[in-house]
Amino acid sequence: MIMDGKKIKNTMTTVREAGLSRPEAGLDPRMTANGAPKEEEECHVSQKLAVLQEESLKPIKEDLAEWIARTLGIDITTDNFLEVLDNGVHLCNLAKLIQGKAEECVQNGTYDEPLPRVSLKYRNNATSGSWFARDNTANFLKWCKAYGMADDQMFETEYLVSHTGEKSVLMTILELARIGYKFGLDPPNLIKMEKEIEKEEEEVVVEVKPPKPSGLDAEDISQSHFMVRRIAFLCKCHDHVKKLGDGKYLIFGKVVQIRFLKNRHLMVRVGGGWDTLENYLIHHRPVEVFEHKRLVVGEPHDIGNKYLYFKSKYRSHAQVASEHNGHAHAH
Repeated sequence: MIMDGKKIKNTMTTVREAGLSRPEAGLDPRMTANGAPKEEEECHVSQKLAVLQEESLKPIKEDLAEWIARTLGIDITTDNFLEVLDNGVHLCNLAKLIQGKAEECVQNGTYDEPLPRVSLKYRNNATSGSWFARDNTANFLKWCKAYGMADDQMFETEYLVSHTGEKSVLMTILELARIGYKFGLDPPNLIKMEKEIEKEEEEVVVEVKPPKPSGLDAEDISQSHFMVRRIAFLCKCHDHVKKLGDGKYLIFGKVVQIRFLKNRHLMVRVGGGWDTLENYLIHHRPVEVFEHKRLVVGEPHDIGNKYLYFKSKYRSHAQVASEHNGHAHAH
């Protein structure tokens, strides 16, 4: 039930290394607070943010890998995810399975809308990186569009074939699972949680005490809240995380739904998808923006080079340590 404390600590260490908790950085447009060239620091921050992004995708990839393995009976994990899918064959198999489910729904009367007329052709022997792999993937995406998937929900063919857009691939497969669920295909855990949230939001609650989310007992809820508070403290923003109900929180002034995924990951429902709580807190911290002006010799005072200085509303780790040392010396 308890999330890996070492993982959380490592995540926050990465954030500190990225310089995200140093509001004093950037006073000089050319140099950072530690004296490093700005371009070098920005590159370092971009790399660290990429690591955080990859970490936030792992729970989603894990859930989808388990769903595909269960649905198709194939060996796929988070370690070989793109390698298994990059020839487009298994994605076409998923689409074909969903299409079969859709036809069954029409026949038994549980779905009364006309189905798209789309022929899904693909080569089972396509090799990774080949033209046939690209053709399989393109045909899969054509099927997705016919079944109502929006362009911005679909990855580009090359993203899968060349392993260059994992996030986009995951979002497309998650949307594919939603289509499958509509026709009775057993969904991934993330989709089950989405439907639970939608059901709760649709229900008119008369009781004074809000009902607990389905599938969660009292112990699950208390453990979940404990971990939410713990992560919020590590992110130095616990004052901005308020519990409104079971699984419902007010974070930075916005109401969000939080769920435990397989008793390992705290996931935040954001828009049409999901994010880890750690990544959500890091990327949604409000900032204060100040305009500074560096005077240029020989030019009027109102023509100085202007630049923006973004300052976090929260104290940096360095500030906290400095204040702590100051109190210690005072005593």
